[in-house]
Amino acid sequence: MAEVPSTEMGDGGVTIADGVVTKVALEALKGIDGIAALGGGSGGVLSSLMGDKGSSGISVDVRESSVEIDISMAVKYGFSVPTVAESSRASVKEKVEGTTGLKVRAVNVLVTDIVFPEESPA
Repeated sequence: MAEVPSTEMGDGGVTIADGVVTKVALEALKGIDGIAALGGGSGGVLSSLMGDKGSSGISVDVRESSVEIDISMAVKYGFSVPTVAESSRASVKEKVEGTTGLKVRAVNVLVTDIVFPEESPA
């Protein structure tokens, strides 16, 4: 958990749990075209992007008032892997910093698989 520096004088403080950062990162990834799944490969499902069923594929390391985020994903065939990865990094960094006030030290993206479209039945 991270303590967020307060800009106001007074008692108390704000602590942000790791799970909050994970949820914000998941929300940031929802708008990225080309992500097939989060996690270890094509066996993963896009449901982790669409619901609140878990955070497979995202890990966070929150220290003091900064965070490092690791994302593993599969990319859909036909999309540029570097473009999808960079779009993911930029979106997560922007959303996490804007929502939590934490400084993002790094967003590391590991592309673990390419998912090909299923062939239509004959």
